[in-house]
Amino acid sequence: MTRYIKWHRAGAGALLLILVGGCTTTHMPPTPKATVHSFAGGCAGTVLTDAEPPVWAQGGWSHGNGTPWPVPWAFGTQDDTVAYLFATQLVAGGSPRVDGSQNKVLWIAKDSPSGTSVLVEGRPFGKSEPVVTIAGGPSITDVSTAGCWTFRLSWGSNNQHSSTINLEVLPAGTLPS
Repeated sequence: MTRYIKWHRAGAGALLLILVGGCTTTHMPPTPKATVHSFAGGCAGTVLTDAEPPVWAQGGWSHGNGTPWPVPWAFGTQDDTVAYLFATQLVAGGSPRVDGSQNKVLWIAKDSPSGTSVLVEGRPFGKSEPVVTIAGGPSITDVSTAGCWTFRLSWGSNNQHSSTINLEVLPAGTLPS
């Protein structure tokens, strides 16, 4: 009888393990994560990265899981604006650059569809002059001097929302590394 009870308990324990094991999810290998990089080009607290941007800023992009984002980008001060830098860093002077590339930036605000109703004003960090005014969305962002520039994005009715993105501008004739 004792042997029957031990065998019965062992069988019940095995059955319990099978049942519990059947209720758990199947082990799936983890999704590959891209290695995130930061790049030169941000200043005064702004960081350029190839991490995946927020979903609201991904419209129109084709991107494979597990790969770096194809264009470096930076968040604005309230995490509600994004600047995509197509040529990786800005260079002072007019476009096109020596290598034929341009200072193309896509400026996007979270609550502004396609970024077209965004106004961008840029000025050297901590200074009031000179000022460049750029329409949001995709635009050529040429500035006159090298150094850290603050770009203030405004949007919404009466431009009641605003955020800033600080970007380093290389001297004229320089190419990004």
